[in-house]
Amino acid sequence: MAPAAVPPPPSQRLPRGRRYAVRTLLVLGTVVAIVSIVAVWANRQLLNADNWANTSTALLENQAIRTQVSGFLVDTVYANVDVSGELASALPARLKPLAGPAAGGLRNAAQSVTDTALGRPRVQQAWRNANKLAAERFIAIAEGNSKYVTLHGNTAYLDLRALLLDVVQRLGLSGRLAAKIPPGAGRVAIVSGNQVSAVQNVASALRGLAIVLPLAAFLLLAGAVATARGRRRETLRAVGWCLVLAGVVVLVAREVAGNRVVDSLVRTEAVVPAAHAAWSIGTSMLKDISWALILGAIPVIGAAWLAGATRPAVALRRGAAPWLREDPLVSYAVAGVLVLLVIAWGPIPATRMVVPVLVMIGLVALGVAALRRQTGREFPNATVADAQLAWHARYDRVRGALGDALHRRRTPPAPARTDGAAGNGAAAAPPGDGPASAERIALLERLAALHERGLLTDDELAAQKAALLHS
Repeated sequence: MAPAAVPPPPSQRLPRGRRYAVRTLLVLGTVVAIVSIVAVWANRQLLNADNWANTSTALLENQAIRTQVSGFLVDTVYANVDVSGELASALPARLKPLAGPAAGGLRNAAQSVTDTALGRPRVQQAWRNANKLAAERFIAIAEGNSKYVTLHGNTAYLDLRALLLDVVQRLGLSGRLAAKIPPGAGRVAIVSGNQVSAVQNVASALRGLAIVLPLAAFLLLAGAVATARGRRRETLRAVGWCLVLAGVVVLVAREVAGNRVVDSLVRTEAVVPAAHAAWSIGTSMLKDISWALILGAIPVIGAAWLAGATRPAVALRRGAAPWLREDPLVSYAVAGVLVLLVIAWGPIPATRMVVPVLVMIGLVALGVAALRRQTGREFPNATVADAQLAWHARYDRVRGALGDALHRRRTPPAPARTDGAAGNGAAAAPPGDGPASAERIALLERLAALHERGLLTDDELAAQKAALLHS
């Protein structure tokens, strides 16, 4: 007779000291994971010129922000050029009083023209280039590598002069007026000289924290799993939920902080939509990192559950054991197809990056290997033929149950007896079919063998025997 399936070892209750140690490591790991999300986001957003430029382009593509930028540019032109005086000098004497109203009307038209121009690819590319250049200079200052700004230097700017000159040209103003715009017009200060040291210290800290904090969170959570000897599956599942919690906390904090930042900085109601849009776009990478952590934690939770002792998990392992044991290439191929589907779906930006995808592939391969080892211990004699027979037996049972249910629904109830026979036990059960056939006995023996191998539960064996004996 084949040996019975080996059940997974039961969970043990940890000693009090170790239990509190595991909980402490989980809490610390969660807190560090929350801080590491912010550190990684700040490092990628502030110290990467391409990310900065991409974010700035997304900002300009937003209508509310574009309206505010066009207003800023037109206001800068009017602040540096006497448009009314220039119009008056060009008009006849009797029309000079109309120069003021004409300048006001031209101002409204200028903002509309500028807003339309800012939506065009060429202007947006100029905007992106200006932001990337400013980001590169800022990062060079922050890292102490700037060739143009030193510790005694002045200020790093976002230079929008090129856009100002484009606005003047689109308004049809003369080149002489454009020359009157001072070189410093349209520049937005990013960092001043007396802030350079502080910026460099912050940048250096961000570079280090973006590496140290995620590593520390991983070590703390891995330490919790290692400490929980006897309850490692449950602790691994708790680690997954801790990672989900960290991502959710950051997402909620992002929404709350956004409202408070906008309310504290914006004093004009008309600017509120642009401010909210700027916060949402500027912190979109923070949201992506949080969702990446949440979605990455789901397989951890699923793996811990699949390795557990719950009846559905054991049933899944029992059903997959023959293929995992006899066809490892098929098992890895199925896992590979699932990974490719996730990559093709691309639910988060990380699934479109080389390093995260390679990490995901490695973790999936390790998970399949661990599952093969576990099912090999639990169901050492499982075969594909036995599994197919078990699945056919389950299918027959479900089909029989559905057929019986449909038969009962279609068969009208028997009329009530009026001759008293119903009360005296006159009705007798139909006779049986007689002794079981040799084929039925062989099938019963086969089902018993499947039960001994762990491919059928007690309930499934009882149901199949009942179905055979009464068929």
